[in-house]
Amino acid sequence: MIQSILITGGGSGIGAALATALAGRNCRVIVSGRRQAALEAVASQSPLITSCPADVTKEDDRAALVDALSKLPAPRAVFHGAGYFQLGRLDSLSASDWQSSFETNVTARWALSTQCAPYLGGGRVLFIGSDSGRHLRVGAAAYSIAQSASETLRRGFQAEWADRDTAVGAFKPGLVDTEMVRGFLATPEAEFPARSAFQSYIDQGEFSTAERVAAFAAWLLLEVETPRFTATEWDIRDSGHHAEWLEGR
Repeated sequence: MIQSILITGGGSGIGAALATALAGRNCRVIVSGRRQAALEAVASQSPLITSCPADVTKEDDRAALVDALSKLPAPRAVFHGAGYFQLGRLDSLSASDWQSSFETNVTARWALSTQCAPYLGGGRVLFIGSDSGRHLRVGAAAYSIAQSASETLRRGFQAEWADRDTAVGAFKPGLVDTEMVRGFLATPEAEFPARSAFQSYIDQGEFSTAERVAAFAAWLLLEVETPRFTATEWDIRDSGHHAEWLEGR
């Protein structure tokens, strides 16, 4: 069973909820992110949670995260919770906008996974997937493109690490009540035409809480056997596995 985990994007949303859920199951947790106060608030929930302010797009900050994780008990895991939702049509984006999306959603995940690899024997890496990677959203195409690249990155690690004892997996949480989602739902439809589609999901009751998603991710990290963990991109909306983790939530 995983003993320690590094959670990026751990100051809010899914990352914060997962930190609390895993600490409740006696895991040592490092939460990282750019907002120190938010991280400290999460860390205050349990003595097993440590805050480590960091920008995952910066080399020195990633090195500090790797060092912190390496000092915790094995087996260890990495949860890629940090994400960047870039709004704007492709021809309206600056080079900086485009780069920011890829640096957070792709490059940082590649670099952090690679740098942590020596300390992940018997452990796991878990990516967050998204339907946006396969279904491009007008007004947020940069995010869709980055998510597609992130999915390919994850499959690349699975293929190249197949002979290692580090399992790489992914799951799709669906639409989740987080700061990021609330942000793009507040964007005028003229700027983000897909907004109405997302709103329709909410109207149909397809809007998960971060706590529910965290329970799903914790189950994947701690209970699902490795061959099954890596076999598919798990989808929280698939009722076939709900009986194994959802009872009471």
